[in-house]
Amino acid sequence: MEMGRIIALGLVGVIFAVMLKKENPQISLMVSVVTGILIFFMICTPLSGLIELLRDAAEKAGVSSGYFGIVLKVIGIAYLAQFGAQLCADAGEGAVAAKVELAGKILIMAASAPVLTALLELVMNLV
Repeated sequence: MEMGRIIALGLVGVIFAVMLKKENPQISLMVSVVTGILIFFMICTPLSGLIELLRDAAEKAGVSSGYFGIVLKVIGIAYLAQFGAQLCADAGEGAVAAKVELAGKILIMAASAPVLTALLELVMNLV
């Protein structure tokens, strides 16, 4: 049911954006951006349920909540960087999109540093 609404919203947004593109490209771009943001907000509720399910599974498996939080941050950064880069690309700003992707990658490395450090310490203790 939710996917049907998302597809419908996407199609309506695309139709409006295409119709407006020749006459008013700026409004067309805004329609595309707003459509993307609305779709993003539509997936937030199912996403929170999924995160809660994964959190419960991680607790049952004995995974540290700190590590689980880092994994969630990394996934969130990846999705948001991709979303932002796609918005920039849609606006015809490929260079800015590439910079957003690069920033996302750097932020992922920074967020995952504690996990990498712990892994290196574990390996060093084994040697």
